[in-house]
Amino acid sequence: MTIVSVVAVHSTWYMANGGHWVSSGVLLAILHYTRESFMALTGFVLTYSLFGKSNRWTSVWSKRYKLVLFPYLIWSAAYILLLKGGYPGFVPFIETYGRDLLDGGAWFHLYYLLITMQFYLILPLFLWLMKLARKHPVWVVLAAVAFQMALMAYDQYARGAIVSGFINHYAGDEVWTYTAYFVLGGVAAVHWQSVRQWLQTHLATIVWWSLAAAGIMWVQFFLQTYWGHDMLMADSVIQPAMVPWALMSIVLLAAIGVRYENVRIRIPGRWSLVKLIADLSFGIYLVHPMLLQYWTDLLAHFGLYHPSFYLDGITVALLVSSSMVLMLLIGITPFSPWIIGRAARKKSSSSSVAEKSSPAASRAQQL
Repeated sequence: MTIVSVVAVHSTWYMANGGHWVSSGVLLAILHYTRESFMALTGFVLTYSLFGKSNRWTSVWSKRYKLVLFPYLIWSAAYILLLKGGYPGFVPFIETYGRDLLDGGAWFHLYYLLITMQFYLILPLFLWLMKLARKHPVWVVLAAVAFQMALMAYDQYARGAIVSGFINHYAGDEVWTYTAYFVLGGVAAVHWQSVRQWLQTHLATIVWWSLAAAGIMWVQFFLQTYWGHDMLMADSVIQPAMVPWALMSIVLLAAIGVRYENVRIRIPGRWSLVKLIADLSFGIYLVHPMLLQYWTDLLAHFGLYHPSFYLDGITVALLVSSSMVLMLLIGITPFSPWIIGRAARKKSSSSSVAEKSSPAASRAQQL
């Protein structure tokens, strides 16, 4: 659900005049939960996998960075060469490449890999915080949310007005920009059995609170659009109103997820498309902006490009399906770990047994 929403966000920017139509701005405001969802999932998976163990950090970092650093290096070069004017010569390319690697500037979506690598670096400190969260989970989450709200208010309303370049100079590209979401995922992992039980029994509460959070997001959108006359700020990810909506959307997705897990165990073998999209999600994330740019250029070349929600919907379906096909082809090559961060697709009997016996543990171990 999250990766398809990511594709929808980027498609809406290109195809539905994102940031310029009120209707597209409303859609973007509610779809912008995606990066926060991925941060929470990252915090959950790494905590679930590593918390309470005697970790050899050189081995942990070696394994983790291999799966993200090399795709980051390869795809950054690919976007520069294929979408940013071609090969300008060795020295200009190295200068551009080096600068873009530092700030994720090779293309607009690569910041996520940069943040992930920053998070890997502070994992020992984060897991130490999770020890505190094991005893005081509510206080740790509340402190993280308070910090998140304060930072988002600073970014949205005061950054540059107080002290230029003070903190979050590269807003959105710095790991602390998403503190609350990493912490939420980590705390959920530490207390997963209790959290899972709560998610199972409080769906109605979660839905109502999610609707309330979405309402807050939309109210601020219209207030900023009509009073502040700045739709780009109104549907921005980096703002206080996004915090309650992003947190509740993550909780809602988790509640949906535990129910999906139960149904998948009772009725196995009928969810291959969901599993396939989930398995290929990182690759879809990496490649879809390139395909989106080519698709837009193709439409413009034949005079077919025009801002439209109909074209937006077609584009989402086309990007998801074509990205999946491309990732499947890459996934069967021995180079796939370097390009898309996962090994060539194999199915072993041991992994199948593990998945049947403990889906959550198997998935966390795989990630």
